[in-house]
Amino acid sequence: MEQQKFLIIGAGIAGISISKALVSEGHSVKMIDDGKNRSSIVAAGMINPIVFRRMTKSWRVDAFLPFAKEFYAKLGEKCGHQFMHSITIRRLFSSEQERDFWLSKQELEEFCAYLTKLSSDDLTYGKATNLFGSGRVKNSAFIATHSFLEESKKWLSTVLDLVNEEVDYTKIDPETGEYKEESFDGIIFCEGVEVRNNPWFGAIPINPTKGEILTITSETLPENESLNRKCFVLPSGNKTFKIGSTYVWNTCNDTTTAEGRKEICDHLSYLTSAPYTITEQTAGIRPTTLDRRPIMGRHETFPKLIVYNGLGAKGYLLAPLLGKELADHLLHSIPLDKEIRYSRLKK
Repeated sequence: MEQQKFLIIGAGIAGISISKALVSEGHSVKMIDDGKNRSSIVAAGMINPIVFRRMTKSWRVDAFLPFAKEFYAKLGEKCGHQFMHSITIRRLFSSEQERDFWLSKQELEEFCAYLTKLSSDDLTYGKATNLFGSGRVKNSAFIATHSFLEESKKWLSTVLDLVNEEVDYTKIDPETGEYKEESFDGIIFCEGVEVRNNPWFGAIPINPTKGEILTITSETLPENESLNRKCFVLPSGNKTFKIGSTYVWNTCNDTTTAEGRKEICDHLSYLTSAPYTITEQTAGIRPTTLDRRPIMGRHETFPKLIVYNGLGAKGYLLAPLLGKELADHLLHSIPLDKEIRYSRLKK
């Protein structure tokens, strides 16, 4: 195939995943990033294959998870860093019903890779408040987000043209695919919540969802597992933990708040009453959608303009494979999953 040339706007997890997919097939990529990442860099990077409310599997996890593991491992080799770290998630059940959901699923073949069969030790687990027992999730992990974004962009700068600037929409010709008089076969917008300012994709239903995370130190919380009930507790080493997260809909204000801090502390009280010290509070804005599915594809009027957005709270799990699927769609005309197509919004 003749080499094509793409312009990518945004260097978060979406931009990085599509860039890597295109470069891996030998195509030319220019990336523009303004350094104002409001989602990928703030996220805790948790990869959880289970939706706890009714103990179901995360959407398409059987495909997303193995691809993500390979993606982060290979990119880590190129960068000389390990980005993905396995960790068991221990779910502290919130009710007898939730425990029964787990028991009903743990024997099913489709859940064997994710749910550990409950043992007496799980039911009597004593390192956190445990009223109804607990269960351990297998094949869970977290991404070292700061290291991933920093080192990935360093590597990308060696294989593509990475420009640190804010995109100027007035310099884009939507019909020809030119930007500042440079021609591209496609311009891919990976802007997260900033898409609301986009002249062509600004109307897509991205719901900016604020999330706050605390960093704490604790002498009592376990460092070998990630606890989960009402919030997640992610060990960071040296008695340090990330605790989160809040969900505040329809806001692009990423200022940390006393309300967010209190909410997280209230949720943490469901897991422990032991003392801890708050050392940091951060906030970010997730690009979420009403149907919880990403939005990808070409503009209906200007096919050289492409959107890749709406990764929500599971971006680090979804992005690697979705980036490959978008590249396959653009390069080889392979149809996108109907659940994520931009065209679904036009019906």
